[in-house]
Amino acid sequence: MRQAGAIPSQIIEQFIAGGNIRAVDPVPTANIQPASLDLRLGRRGWRVQAAFLPLRDEPIGRALERYGVEEVDLSRPRVLELDQTYVIEVAEELNLPPGVHAYTNNKSSTGRMNVWARTLVDGLPRFDKIPAGYRGRAYVMVTPRSWPLRVQAGNTLNQARFLRGENRLADLELEMAHQQIGLVYDAQGHRDEPVLDSGLLLTVDLLAEVVGFEAIPCEQPVDLTSPESQDGSLYFREVRARDGEVLLRKNGFYILCTREFLRVPPLFAVEMVAYDIHSGEYRSHYAGFFDPGFGYGRNGEVQGTPAVLELDTHEDVVFRHGQPICKMVFEHLIKTPERIYGADLGSHYQHQRGPQLGRHFTVPA
Repeated sequence: MRQAGAIPSQIIEQFIAGGNIRAVDPVPTANIQPASLDLRLGRRGWRVQAAFLPLRDEPIGRALERYGVEEVDLSRPRVLELDQTYVIEVAEELNLPPGVHAYTNNKSSTGRMNVWARTLVDGLPRFDKIPAGYRGRAYVMVTPRSWPLRVQAGNTLNQARFLRGENRLADLELEMAHQQIGLVYDAQGHRDEPVLDSGLLLTVDLLAEVVGFEAIPCEQPVDLTSPESQDGSLYFREVRARDGEVLLRKNGFYILCTREFLRVPPLFAVEMVAYDIHSGEYRSHYAGFFDPGFGYGRNGEVQGTPAVLELDTHEDVVFRHGQPICKMVFEHLIKTPERIYGADLGSHYQHQRGPQLGRHFTVPA
C-alpha cells in the first residue's frame, strides 16, 4: 500500500463505518465510487445575495447571517431559480483522520446541466478544498446557469475525493505508464501518441456528423427529483462542424468530446482540468473526476472511452479539430479499489462514443 495518494472505495467504507463520515440517514452504498464519494444535499439551504467565501476561521453559519436572503427547506422538492445562488448543507458530516484531506468536484451529470456546485467548509477561503483532519459540516454552493433546477434532500450534485498527501504522476511516469499499459487510444483501437505537459493533454473531436450540443433557453426546470429523463430537445440543440471547425458563441454553453480515447487503470485516479487560459477565454469541464476503470474496465478489456466535457465561452471562439482542449492529471491510489468503474458499478458513460448528454436527458430528436 502506498503512503500517499487517493483513497479507494473500501477505505471510504471504513470511514463511514468508523464515524469519519457520518449522517442521520445512512450513506447509500451506490454513492461510494471507486475513488470518491457522492455528497448528498441536506434538508437546509439558503438563497444568498451572491457567491462568497468565508474569511479564515469564519464559520459558514456566520457568513450566512450576513449574506443569506431566505432559508430553503429541501425536505420537499424545491426549484432553484436560474442564476440565483444557494448554499445547502451537505448531508454527510466529516470527522477526517489526521493527514487525510479532500477536494471536490461536480458529478459528470451536474456539469452537463451547466450547474455550478462548489463546496465550502468553515474557516477556509477556498472552494472545493477540505483540509486535513477537518471536523464539521460541509456546504455546497449551487448556481443553475442554463435552466432552473428542481432538487430535494438526498440528490447528489458533487463528489469528494479523499487523499493522504498527494502523489500525482510526473510526465515521465505518465510516459512509462503509457508504454506499459496504454493511457490513450484512437478511435480504431490503436495506441495514440501522448502529448504531455504536467499532465496528459487531450484534443477536441470535430470530424463527426454531430460534434456536440449547445444549451438553449428553457423555462421548464430540470427535475432531479423524478426518475424520468428530461426531453433533451427542450434544453439542447445539435452542433455541427464544417471542415473540422466550429464557431462557439460568447456566453454559450456547449458539450463536446475528445478525439482521444482515455484509459484509467485501476491503480490511478484522474482529474480533468482546464487546459490553459492562454488557449482562449473559455472555461472547460466543470466535472473533473474520472474514476479507476474508466475506459479500461477491471482487466484492460475496454480500449478507451472519449472524455466528454463542457465549455462555457467568454468570447466568440473558433475551435478546430485536434486543438488541445483539456488536461488529464493522474494520481496514484494508495491501494487498488474493490469497486471498479464500469465493472462493479453501473455506468452511464463507460461506452459513450462522441458527445453525450448527461443521464438526466434524452438525446435531442
